[in-house]
Amino acid sequence: MKDQNIEQLLDNNKVEEVIAEICNKVINYYIFPEVAEKISSYLLDNLNKSAYQNITDPRELQKVITNDLHKISNDLHFYFEYNPRMAKELMLRDYDQQEDEYIDEHELKLSLYDNYHIVKAERLPGNIGYIKINEFQPAEYAGDVMVGALQFLANTYALIFDVRNNGGGYPSMVQLIISYLVGPSSKILNTFYERKKDKYSQTYTLPYVPGKRFFEKPVYVLTSRRTASAAEEFTYNLKMMERAVIIGETTRGAANPIDYFPISEMFVISLPIGKPINPISNENWEGKGVSPDYPVPQEEALKKAHLLALNEIFKSVSDQEKKELLEFELEYCKAKYEGIEIDKKALKDFQGEYEGAKIVIVNDKIIYERKNVKYPLITRDNKTFFANEAVKLLFEVENQKKVLIIHQRNFPGKLKLYKRM
Repeated sequence: MKDQNIEQLLDNNKVEEVIAEICNKVINYYIFPEVAEKISSYLLDNLNKSAYQNITDPRELQKVITNDLHKISNDLHFYFEYNPRMAKELMLRDYDQQEDEYIDEHELKLSLYDNYHIVKAERLPGNIGYIKINEFQPAEYAGDVMVGALQFLANTYALIFDVRNNGGGYPSMVQLIISYLVGPSSKILNTFYERKKDKYSQTYTLPYVPGKRFFEKPVYVLTSRRTASAAEEFTYNLKMMERAVIIGETTRGAANPIDYFPISEMFVISLPIGKPINPISNENWEGKGVSPDYPVPQEEALKKAHLLALNEIFKSVSDQEKKELLEFELEYCKAKYEGIEIDKKALKDFQGEYEGAKIVIVNDKIIYERKNVKYPLITRDNKTFFANEAVKLLFEVENQKKVLIIHQRNFPGKLKLYKRM
């Protein structure tokens, strides 16, 4: 939530001052000098044509200027924002002397409500780990939460990272997560060039991380057109390292790292100051995005990744007991993701009470009820039915009696229940 103080109205003199400051910052810091000149010329030309005249609402100026910046640069990292609180903080910071990136501690504090945007860590059927991250917060603040999520899933057979709703964040979190996915020897993730200081810096994987690493387990990354910035760096790095399978949609294409600058005491501009250079491709994803290995609509990415992971693990497991567990849950997942409508007419005569169980049809659903818990059944062939990932049902006729056969994932053999007359 941004500063909502709308009492600071603009006049034409103030707008002229703001445009001049924007042009100064763009000329001095934007990564592409030729484009910076075009942006400055465009804004000043618009000012001379009175395009910004009589804009008194700071939020209206925010919208107009941001659109103009995008129109000329086609750079999605450009953003101009009305934010007096942040502007005042930035005015105390000397960018040319500051080595560390700016962290908006107010926004960071608010992100605690969303658990630093690490919104889900879950064991999926088949012992597949799933982590949903909607923003990469600084590792020095959110790292313990991410480490906790990773260690919670330390015994899973594969990991799925969901960044479909992730618009970016801080490279330090990218560095931390990838460090868990590779061995302990340091590897270059990216070289960053910064135009104003004319310097190169590099980020490496960390030689030490607490807890278990995952460097031998399959990794999958889910993407969408909303995936941007640091989330794209995460995806791109793993793709170039051939460490992950990318599933979903081509990402947004916002590569260039930013910094924030105050524009008067009212506004802030997010300005791309450099560019990443991947050590493997010698380029980056700016304007192109990261293309998936399996292009599917983003809403289908999770089920695609889950089935791919299960099939891959199933082929690689030699332990017979584990293989049987995986086969059971792979069959369940296929029913879940590729299920068809149950033939209710064929099962009509199987309705009724069994020994400790019931089969009923409610609102066109077949319900399996046991110990007062109700499970809607799913199927992909109308032969085998699942109540959940641990219970499989078959319906048969034996000596003219209706039989409910129950397979439980963790128990050998079959449980036969006969329908009561």
